[in-house]
Amino acid sequence: MVITQEKAIAHPVELGDSAIEIKDLVVNYGSKRAVDRLTLSVPKGSVYGFLGPNGAGKTTTIKTLLGFRRPDAGSATVLGYDIVADSVELRARTGYVSEVQSLYDSLTVKQMNDFCRSTARQWNQTVVDRYIKMFNLPEQVKVRQLSKGMGRQLAFSLAMGSDPDLLILDEPTSGLDPIARHELLNRLVGEIASEGKTVFFSSHILSEVEAVADWIGIIKAGRLVVSDELDHLKQSQKVLKLVYAESPTAQQLDALKAMPGVGRIEQEGRSVRAMVDGDADALARSIQASGLDLRDIDVVGLNLEDLFLEYMKEDDGGY
Repeated sequence: MVITQEKAIAHPVELGDSAIEIKDLVVNYGSKRAVDRLTLSVPKGSVYGFLGPNGAGKTTTIKTLLGFRRPDAGSATVLGYDIVADSVELRARTGYVSEVQSLYDSLTVKQMNDFCRSTARQWNQTVVDRYIKMFNLPEQVKVRQLSKGMGRQLAFSLAMGSDPDLLILDEPTSGLDPIARHELLNRLVGEIASEGKTVFFSSHILSEVEAVADWIGIIKAGRLVVSDELDHLKQSQKVLKLVYAESPTAQQLDALKAMPGVGRIEQEGRSVRAMVDGDADALARSIQASGLDLRDIDVVGLNLEDLFLEYMKEDDGGY
């Protein structure tokens, strides 16, 4: 038996403090709605992990923000620029690395660097050289001869050539081995964040997101499920585990569901698991003082993977 109380949790920031501001964004692919009235704020200077299952609308959102797709409804700004009217300007000020390899295989690392520099509105070769040196990329080797990890490192290095205020990454570590993933996220993202720039990235590797992100947004079926600072989310979202002396009645479950902050409830025999948004310890004390015949009650903290799975669970209909 499962009872859900679906809600979106958001702590919006003021417009002046946002690197990305999305309002009621809708993007369709034919009859399929990929992004469904998405509203989201990404604070300036944050490392924002954009999460969701396959097909949730992450890549579509990113492509729309960069002007590669036109929205069907709603609006968004990136670094204060409208994504439709000012798409050329915002792309000039934004670094972007896609999941798909987009470098020219026949060029050497140096030639790829020279090409990007020749087409950029502004270019900081000192920054590019620093990242190429950091990743030990061989300048005279052709792109096709680089490992997948080195190719991704080169793409990152070149994306920083325009000295962007915002770096957008779509599945940046997809297909890379653990060492290469660690190098990219921990070293590169850490350096960029230390300079006060904003990083907005999607990823399926939740443990790595948890290690580098300070804000989290989760979407499901194109809709926002939660957007919050990661530390606040982990402190406020916990699970309350209750073991009753006997299998709880429908009335007891209704009473639990009605308590402040209680969201999704799952029951298995005498055990009940309740998602709590708020002070779970205070709620546990209140339940203990209510005189219910309980064998055990426990408050369990959740890591990012636990939280993600909780938000992905679907309603089974309740009772």
